[in-house]
Amino acid sequence: MKTISIRLEDSIYEELGNMLDEMGQTKQTFYETFTRTALRERSIPFIIKAPLADQSNNNNNRKIEAFERLEAIRRENKQEIDFNREREEAMNEKYGIVD
Repeated sequence: MKTISIRLEDSIYEELGNMLDEMGQTKQTFYETFTRTALRERSIPFIIKAPLADQSNNNNNRKIEAFERLEAIRRENKQEIDFNREREEAMNEKYGIVD
């Protein structure tokens, strides 16, 4: 087994470490996976993305807003909530209507 040493600027090294932590990977698994796949595909074959900070915040805000809407409906209506209908409407809102 061979060892590879890579020099990175401190800021890039830290940013890479933070991104990989968000993805649940280590630098070791990242480089091994990248190398094996590149060799097999004979190209740089994939893109791995971590959510951008703005998008992550936006998604959290949308989840909170959806929860608040459901909570308001629950408080206003003393009748039973149709969770299947609510889930379907939420999925349609997020992904569009699928036939």
